[in-house]
Amino acid sequence: MSSISVSQALAELKLLRKRIQNVTQNSTFTVLKKKRDLLDASRFSTEAVASYQSYTDLLSRYNAIKAAIVLSNATTTVSIGGVSYTVADAVERKKTIDIEKEMLVTMQGQFERVKREHENHVTNENARVERLIQTELGKDSKTNVEVITQLSETFLAQNKAEIVDPLNLVDKIKDLNKSIEDFETKVDWVLSESNGRTMISV
Repeated sequence: MSSISVSQALAELKLLRKRIQNVTQNSTFTVLKKKRDLLDASRFSTEAVASYQSYTDLLSRYNAIKAAIVLSNATTTVSIGGVSYTVADAVERKKTIDIEKEMLVTMQGQFERVKREHENHVTNENARVERLIQTELGKDSKTNVEVITQLSETFLAQNKAEIVDPLNLVDKIKDLNKSIEDFETKVDWVLSESNGRTMISV
């Protein structure tokens, strides 16, 4: 058994995949030999067996390295944006962070839409109360302050609309956005640094 860093192991996995693919695509394991063929059956057999042995050796090494990386990733912890992860969890979040981004976009879209609807509602109701005052009081609309105030308050109270926001979306959006930004900004560097110093036995 030898010790190598996870970074070296990942590089070797890449190389092994290419070599396995090369053996798989360029090896011949069986042929039809006719009487007149000049094929040396003994030599062909030796080469076929050697090719297959090369394949099994490469695959065995690949699987051993992969298993060692998986074990290391499950037990090695890193800190990203003040949050502790196993390397495996960080790698998984990196793959699935689009799910979080989709939720962020959904919350932002709904928040902005409802805020606009509320602003439009308030503007429209204020315009309506102005028209009501003009209709009800006519020329007195500038002098009869008490009646105007009472009329406005009563009308607006009856036509009030409020935003129902049980999650307090402003904070949720801010927190999720920061979490995603912190993670994406730092994850590659943190994992690279961890892989460079973490040793595995193969």
